[in-house]
Order: sequence, then C-alpha cells, then structure tokens
Amino acid sequence: MQTYFENNEEEFKIFEYELGDNLLDDIEVELLFLDIIMNGMKIARKLRDIQFKAPIIFLTAHADYAVESYEVYVAGYLLKPYDTNKLTLLLDEVLQRSVQKRIAVKVKKQHRYLEINDIMYVESDKHVLNIHLKDSRVIQTTEKLSELEKTINSKRFIRCHQSYLVNMDYIKDAKTDFILSNDIRIPIRVRGRKEIIERYHKYYSSERMNDHL
Repeated sequence: MQTYFENNEEEFKIFEYELGDNLLDDIEVELLFLDIIMNGMKIARKLRDIQFKAPIIFLTAHADYAVESYEVYVAGYLLKPYDTNKLTLLLDEVLQRSVQKRIAVKVKKQHRYLEINDIMYVESDKHVLNIHLKDSRVIQTTEKLSELEKTINSKRFIRCHQSYLVNMDYIKDAKTDFILSNDIRIPIRVRGRKEIIERYHKYYSSERMNDHL
C-alpha cells in the first residue's frame, strides 16, 4: 500500500490498530481497511452508527459477507492472499469515488476539505461566500460563486439566484422560494423561475438516485 501512494506522489500516513475498539476513539482517517475475521463487521457497524463516512474496505478470506456489507456501505473487498494488481485497481476505484465527493475550499491561508453531500447551500454576500453545512456550521471563503459551482460540479446543485447555489437534496418544498429541510427560504430569481422549479421536480422524481451512484 505504501508503494501505491508513493508511485502516485500522494501524501499519506498509515496507522495500524491491534484492537478495533481503539479505532473508535480515533476516526479521523480517509480510508479504512478492516479484517472481517478480527471483528471487522462489528467495528464497521459501530463506526457507521457514529456517522463515520470514510470508505471501508474489508480484508477477508471468504467472499460470503455481501448481504451484511450493505448495512455498513462497504466500498470494496480484498480477498486474502491479495496481489498488488488487485490492490491497485481497488484503491484507484475507491479513492476516485471518494475524491469526487469532496472539494477543497480556501479559508484564509488554509484549505478545508468538505463533502459536497454536507453542503446545504452557498450564499454570496458581497465578496464573501458563506457555505452553509447541514450541521449548521458556516464556512467562509473569498472564492467566486461561479468558480465554486464549477468545482462542485454536481447536478444535485442548482443556481437558483445570482447569489445562491442550493443542494436540491435539502429542498423540501418549491414555491416562489425554495424551502429547505431546516425551514430556511432561498429566493428563486423571477426570470426563469418556472424552468428552475421544473428542473428541481425532474431531479427529485428521476435523477436524484442516479446522482448518488
């Protein structure tokens, strides 16, 4: 695994845990390998219960845990003994999916890495963007709204107003405004309002699940 990241010139740190329960106190990881025989399924369930979102790959000698794995949203299996080619292909697939769901946002002199699923809406206020997250946090950046929209690059987001970009997964009603799940009202521009609302209805009825694949 170390060779994989070195070949791709990626920064990395590898941590090993002898006991799965120790992992529960330190879940700030980007990718997790769990051995099913060493209580991997039990630990995975506990992690998902506390909203652990990073991809989980199971190490196993038997491919007979498919049904149970749906409960913990497993990202892949690596059968033992595994070879380098299989590991490389699996890492390429899993990390590509993970990267597509996150964006880097410059906050002052640092970068914050946000999951686009967690973004409810973005509001442009003069020269500042307020990125409103589902847990009520607000991240501020000086990036332009049009540039952030390109960075997110997801059809679940809709530019409904000059100053607003909204994640349609959090819209619970559409009238003259969008009403979000936390009851915040987001204005819809008058010009093109009908088309914007129709686009939301189309997404909700037929495209929403496809965007999560």
